[in-house]
Amino acid sequence: MNVVLASALGLALHAEASQESTCSPQDAKAAEIEASALKDWDSVYRSFKRFRHCDDGAVSEGYSDSIGQLLAQHWKYVTRLNSLVSANKRFERFVIKHIDDTVPAETLQKIAQNAHSNCPKNSERLCKLIEGAAR
Repeated sequence: MNVVLASALGLALHAEASQESTCSPQDAKAAEIEASALKDWDSVYRSFKRFRHCDDGAVSEGYSDSIGQLLAQHWKYVTRLNSLVSANKRFERFVIKHIDDTVPAETLQKIAQNAHSNCPKNSERLCKLIEGAAR
């Protein structure tokens, strides 16, 4: 009985992992449309949870664009980002990964300046990660 339960659990976990790692054409299209149109950290987090398995190519560039704009132009909401990444380290890695060379240099400069000069209390760790990635 235990062997059957262990086998069933193993198959279920394998199916879940396989499903997460395969980006269907429908998911890829939806992710590409959504990734570059995200306007706040909660929508980025929802999109990450829904489409992280599609984070490649144009989808990845879209995420980088949205994340870059949020960090450069909407820094006042970084405390919300800090709350989200504190609860989910995978999301933290996702955000930091998207502060990359596809983001325009002037945007990266603004992000680094925000992180260095305008870091909210209790967000120092995140600000250091952001500043490091932007530089």
